[in-house]
Amino acid sequence: MLRNVHGMEHLRGLVAERPEAERDLIERAYDFAREAHAGVVRKSGEEYITHPVAVATILAELGMDTTSIAAGLLHDTVEDVDGVTFEVITAQFGPEVSRIVEGETKVSKLSKAGSQTAEVSDDGRDMQAENLRQMLIAMTDDLRIIVVKLADRLHNMRTMDAMPPEKQKRISRETMEVFAPLAHRLGIGQVKWELEDLSFRYLYPEEYAELRSRLRMQLDERDGIVKQAEESLRSALEDDLELPDWVAAIDISGRSKHLWSIFGKMRREGKALEQIFDLMALRVILTPRRVEAREGTDPERLARAEEMREKRICYHTISIVHSLWTPLPGRFKDYIAVPKPNGYQSLHTTVIGKSGQPIEIQIRSSRMHEVAEYGVAAHWMYKQGGQLNQRERDQWIDQLRELQNEVGDATEYMDTVKNDFLSQRVRVFTPKGLAISLTAGSTPVDFAYHIHTRIGETMVGARVNGKIVPLSQKLQNGDMVEILTSKNGKPSKDWLNFAGTRSARTKIRYFFRQDERLGALAHGQQMLERYLRKRQLPVRKLMSVKKLEDAAQKLAGSRNPDELFLALHAGKVTTAQAARTLDPALAVKKGTAAPEQPPRSQGRPESGPPTVYVDGMSTATKLSQCCQPIRGDQIMGYLTRGRGVSIHRIDCPNMIRLLADEPERCVSASWNTRSEERFEVNLDVMAPDRDGLLADILGILARNRQSPLRFEAFVDAGEAAHICLRLGFGSNPEMNSLLEELRTVRGVEEIRRTRGFGQTALYE
Repeated sequence: MLRNVHGMEHLRGLVAERPEAERDLIERAYDFAREAHAGVVRKSGEEYITHPVAVATILAELGMDTTSIAAGLLHDTVEDVDGVTFEVITAQFGPEVSRIVEGETKVSKLSKAGSQTAEVSDDGRDMQAENLRQMLIAMTDDLRIIVVKLADRLHNMRTMDAMPPEKQKRISRETMEVFAPLAHRLGIGQVKWELEDLSFRYLYPEEYAELRSRLRMQLDERDGIVKQAEESLRSALEDDLELPDWVAAIDISGRSKHLWSIFGKMRREGKALEQIFDLMALRVILTPRRVEAREGTDPERLARAEEMREKRICYHTISIVHSLWTPLPGRFKDYIAVPKPNGYQSLHTTVIGKSGQPIEIQIRSSRMHEVAEYGVAAHWMYKQGGQLNQRERDQWIDQLRELQNEVGDATEYMDTVKNDFLSQRVRVFTPKGLAISLTAGSTPVDFAYHIHTRIGETMVGARVNGKIVPLSQKLQNGDMVEILTSKNGKPSKDWLNFAGTRSARTKIRYFFRQDERLGALAHGQQMLERYLRKRQLPVRKLMSVKKLEDAAQKLAGSRNPDELFLALHAGKVTTAQAARTLDPALAVKKGTAAPEQPPRSQGRPESGPPTVYVDGMSTATKLSQCCQPIRGDQIMGYLTRGRGVSIHRIDCPNMIRLLADEPERCVSASWNTRSEERFEVNLDVMAPDRDGLLADILGILARNRQSPLRFEAFVDAGEAAHICLRLGFGSNPEMNSLLEELRTVRGVEEIRRTRGFGQTALYE
């Protein structure tokens, strides 16, 4: 945890090794801030200058550059002090310091306004959202602005005791939702953990106090086990014959798990405190020896050798750990080969110590530890030991910039940032091994649109780890994802129900808006052309560009003919009105043609609404008998030769084969949610034979007003009872609801949808 020191002496000690010019800049910034804030006190009763000094101290502890530390000392001067302007800051401390101070000032002004509004009106959430939006916009210009803001928020969280409880909760909630996840995405682990624990203290005071008390009661016992494990591991590493040749220094220390992390794990997994494996932990930090360069060695080759040594010592150390203690199966995580999205690298394993207690061990190099603790701040560290890989972090900043242009509403913007950018992440891979970071809960649809909009728009299926999967399947860490595309492929509106990111949903909606607009334009134009031809009127003459523009101006208020066609499609303008406007002298004789019918809605044949829509096509469809899809199932179509489109469930074996063999004939399809058609489904309910089983199942059917269309019961050679039912459902959710209730019947082991009905169908 960062040290909470408010005086300048500690800050001076932290910057003592910096050049004299830099130390002088910090002293001048301190003198300026002290004079500017003279006579002002905080709610705690302390002099106000203690706050900017504490912020600067946190920045120095993070290893930030001198410019950031000076900005931390000055961050409140322009806002709070008359006569201090950005021009004054620029003149005395330079444009870089001024830019960071200006970014902080803009955010702080909005923050205070939002705080005041939140207390008196319902507009507070909008103002708070605008505050956070402006902060993120400023961050995309210079990441140091957000690091200073995080230091500012951390010190404010440390000193909230003097605030009213409702304000403590509001600030803590904002911290938990935005600032702690932001610190995590930037890789600043020290700040993230402390912000979470401080927020936990104010949001759940009783749970916080109880958990802290229980951990303190077990502290001596845990410390003894950890110390014994530390001594054993240190001895094993020092006795190793190879490691000393590669490692200059080994640092082993006990690591305490943070309160909010423990509480979250207990609540998320329903575990007691005693069931949390990693309460006791050791962290091993290895400083590799420099690789000796031979004369004429290429610098890039030397850098690769340094990187390989760094990884080699970590993997060698984990082998020593696993030879010393028994590892718990499934508890080894390799974040060196597959780093976290924020750049975090480390090896994690959980072993059974000599006392029989599980101990988590983390192994990383000194550089990896620097990135884990300081994250993006490591870019500005005074003693920087090399450039960090910033591709994903830079990509994230670029996405934030794009989002600013896409979303105008501040509240919607912040909801998107929280859900898509600051939430938990999963890392998946393209078939070529490129790592892609996505929001947890993302599906192949989100993956496809993340790669490229065109990939999403032509997607017809997906393989995950070599297997065809439903597009609604949630992706897990380490999944290999391959998107199957077809030139005839189009998005389905069903995708909106399970796409996990706002970005993908926005692109899907935009496609359908554009698709519907094109269809409406074509329909409106065809309506007008049919009307004119039916009356043997000169279509080409009357539908010249000039005449259409004039008619559009009069009837639709725009000189764009598209607006006229859209109005015709929507029924706002009749074809007779349009014809008379195109040629005012035109006399349409009564009785020469059948009276004009009001325009029908597009895509609705006279025989009634279709059960399934095939995107981009108007053709007959048939529900396949091999998988018997019902409304709500994830479906795709196969363009047959002469028999229209056959509709299959996405997990149908035949559909999987067709996707692999003839992807160009596979098309997207979606259900007509307004259709009231019911679907017949064959079910096989299997359970050990017992008295009353049939009565229990029929009782559930009766309560759900389900009367079997067909019914059969028998016992197979293995003495398992099979109750075969043919039932009618309007949708998949209706069927699933009944199946969930049937699964509660005592003894029911499996319920299957079958192609045919009864005993014969089970053995086809």
